[in-house]
Amino acid sequence: MLEVSNLRFNYDPQASVLSGITFSLASGERLGIVGDNGSGKTTLARLCCGLLSPTDGSVTVDGMDTRDNDRIFAVRSKVGLVFQDPEDQIVETTVEREIAFGLRNIGLSSEEIEKRVAESLETFAIAHLRVRPCNLLSAGEKQLVNIASVFAMRPRYIVLDESTSLLDPVARKHLLIALERLLDSTGAGLIFISNRLEDIWLCERIALLEGGRFSFLGTRQEFLENLLKAGQPVYGLWLLLKKLMSHLTDSRDLLIACDEFDAVSIARALATIGSGG
Repeated sequence: MLEVSNLRFNYDPQASVLSGITFSLASGERLGIVGDNGSGKTTLARLCCGLLSPTDGSVTVDGMDTRDNDRIFAVRSKVGLVFQDPEDQIVETTVEREIAFGLRNIGLSSEEIEKRVAESLETFAIAHLRVRPCNLLSAGEKQLVNIASVFAMRPRYIVLDESTSLLDPVARKHLLIALERLLDSTGAGLIFISNRLEDIWLCERIALLEGGRFSFLGTRQEFLENLLKAGQPVYGLWLLLKKLMSHLTDSRDLLIACDEFDAVSIARALATIGSGG
């Protein structure tokens, strides 16, 4: 269990970046966190994997406090973090060496390293990049390599810090499909931080981070209800959903009932509304 209890963090003693954050994440659970720039999302991501230590409160990973320097290596081996900027994470010269980097550091055999590198390349549809120099990759390709590297380590919990922000639609689709499949097969817990609300719809619970605090934490359906009641601005696909729910009285319950807000489900919902069904 990854547990965050009454967490407060500040860089400046006069102002807290995060305050009163409490949640837990078990293996196999998925928590989406959304919020505007400057709301504290990246700071929270780094606290969850022990890169930062709480000012007050606690973060524990399977019972290990992230402030315990004697356990910090064990904590970081259990929590894999993918940064928003891929340049912050790549350290090797080629793609296959980058994916193998962490595996070599934990002392795996060459056979196991080769197996995991091949699996990660295939899963994230980047096998064609295997021997490509990392400095020749696009930003989106670098991000896919970073995510593949984290999954190769097989952590118990994964934190994605706006990791889809630099991906084109095709790469993003590959990532989300692979992510869903891998979470189902490995049972890893996921914290998915994103400004794209449609990305985090694969999470069972969603938190809204505003001004360093959770203004909401609940299920997907409860989250969408909360957005409507609060008049919270949303973008892209969710903006369309919000407008439909606000202006077409018959659409609200229909769209809330959708298990997946993908293009097919929305098209069917719109067709039903348009036909008066």
